[in-house]
Amino acid sequence: MKMFDLKGAVLSLNKPSIVSLLNSIELYKGKTLPVSKIKKVDALRLIARRSGVMASNAIGSVYITEERERALFVKGSQPQSLQEHMIMGYSNAIDLINEVYKYQPFDRSFISTLHYYIYKDYNPDFGGRFKDSQNYIQEAMSDGSFRTIFVSSAPEEVLPLLENLIYQFNLCAADEECNKLVLIACFMLDYMCIHPYNHGNGRVSRLILDFLLKKYGYDVDDYFAIPYLMRQHLGEYIDAFEASCQNWHDNANDYEAFVVFILKRILEAYRKLDYIMEVNALETTSEEKVLKVVCDSATPVSKTVVVNVLYATSQATIEKALAKLLKEGRIQLITKGRYSKYFRV
Repeated sequence: MKMFDLKGAVLSLNKPSIVSLLNSIELYKGKTLPVSKIKKVDALRLIARRSGVMASNAIGSVYITEERERALFVKGSQPQSLQEHMIMGYSNAIDLINEVYKYQPFDRSFISTLHYYIYKDYNPDFGGRFKDSQNYIQEAMSDGSFRTIFVSSAPEEVLPLLENLIYQFNLCAADEECNKLVLIACFMLDYMCIHPYNHGNGRVSRLILDFLLKKYGYDVDDYFAIPYLMRQHLGEYIDAFEASCQNWHDNANDYEAFVVFILKRILEAYRKLDYIMEVNALETTSEEKVLKVVCDSATPVSKTVVVNVLYATSQATIEKALAKLLKEGRIQLITKGRYSKYFRV
């Protein structure tokens, strides 16, 4: 029978590699504290919202076209398909989190509310209901088949396991011995192993991550989306989860790989945000800012990436700068067409 020892798990991870990650996160958190006061911050938040919503849903195999994405987020169109309803439901769940995280207790009811929000405008009877059949965590393979990574808890186990996990989380959150970020990552793994709903568990886990990070003072997800980075490192995400869920049912799993992965993504988000703040604060021309973004990248970058980094500069200005830099031979065009990419010379 599965038994949780969340405090024991957290304290066992007081290792030099994890402490180093935690210290770096605190450093960058301090550096980015002025973010809420920077120029055109609402534009930066909108980019983070859109990229995070789309990435988290894509991880859960929910996709829509770029045209429909633009219609929903830019033009304010109403969702038409199940996929579009789930995407906008996820976005609405983030609105709810932003509204209530300061005073909302972390309990089973709130987790079910987040799940309900994903589905409520399309199939409200489905949202918030625990699973009624066994489900599996699977990875989609390149040939169209699926590989089972983990067999989750049985339906009859969900309620007692989830209640106990949340109870232990709240006890640990009030315990100064327990690092909040390590605790959140451990909870996220256990929640995924329980897999309490028929569908949408991964998306809810990422909503929980957003809620808990905000609740304990880490609001980086508002300015650079952690789910976007998780999708960029999807293979590592799957590997880390698989490594940390081994022997979970026998109370012998090792949380370290998954915790390290989550901490690295939090740190990466803070570093990306710090870079965005640094570049946009430069007292130089838009052209030189564009050049810096291209030249600072270790890999070719798309126009979308440049636009997102230089969020306070118009797309037309960026396109003009890219064209001029290309003409002058200061950058090079790696791929042409709709998904053009640029690289330093």
